[in-house]
Amino acid sequence: MEAVYRRYVPLIYTVVSRGFAGFRGFWDPVQRDDAVQAVFAAAFEERARLAYDGVNDYARFIRGLAQNVCRQILDKDRRFARTPEIDPGEEHDDIEASLLAAEALEACRRFRDSLADALEKAVLDGYFARGDAEEILAEALGVTRYRLRKVIAAVQKKMLRFKQQEGLA
Repeated sequence: MEAVYRRYVPLIYTVVSRGFAGFRGFWDPVQRDDAVQAVFAAAFEERARLAYDGVNDYARFIRGLAQNVCRQILDKDRRFARTPEIDPGEEHDDIEASLLAAEALEACRRFRDSLADALEKAVLDGYFARGDAEEILAEALGVTRYRLRKVIAAVQKKMLRFKQQEGLA
């Protein structure tokens, strides 16, 4: 794995810093490093290793993987753009809006209560509710960023399933 990393890290840095197909690359060095690490984490997963056929050029394969990871990062950034939070004590002009706000707040409480794992609850509070950065949250929780990303993905799946079960999606 180390040899693969050393050989293809310049290619991956090029993809994440210069971009591709309308994407102009990450300008923030921290975000660029995160993207590079996410690409290699994805490349070393068993699913990706099994997806490579061994016949075609690996550079082309890992470049495609890098582009997909960058797209996922950009999509995640768009989906989790912070919006104004619902304040339960805030006065609403419209009764319907206040009822919807109360229902949304109650649905959030029920979802949080449905999580059994303390780490998942901490991720829900820190990452989704407060909007903490992955780096800071991972350090505060004492886990690696890779592990944190896995927990975030698991919470997202559970949240989507909960929304579907509750008829909210």
